[in-house]
Amino acid sequence: MSTSAPDTAVRPSPAPDRSPALAYPGDPFAQGLPRDVTLRLLAGPGRFTAADLQLYLTTIHWEVTRGEVLRMFGHACMLCSSPISLQVHHRGREAYRWLFREIVMRHLTVLCSRCHRRHHGKG
Repeated sequence: MSTSAPDTAVRPSPAPDRSPALAYPGDPFAQGLPRDVTLRLLAGPGRFTAADLQLYLTTIHWEVTRGEVLRMFGHACMLCSSPISLQVHHRGREAYRWLFREIVMRHLTVLCSRCHRRHHGKG
């Protein structure tokens, strides 16, 4: 008389969630920024300076984020379809509350430098 042994096979873990949120959120404190700058950036608009934001734009996190946004939007300006001089734009003040945690379709878009200047009233 044989009895079946319980199924003890190891099953692989489910694949990680790859939702429209960035696949590489990264640890904000591992981006090479001074701790005080990171804390101000995470606190949101009104808490960080233009210089803090410029430092954020030099992080590996932003480099990865920018590349993902350009790929998702097809390497073209969302207003005029130009593929030249593309910039990734944070959509409104609310988007700056999500630095290091951006959700592409909600917080970011692609604009060419001409449309970006127009959007900000500089051209």
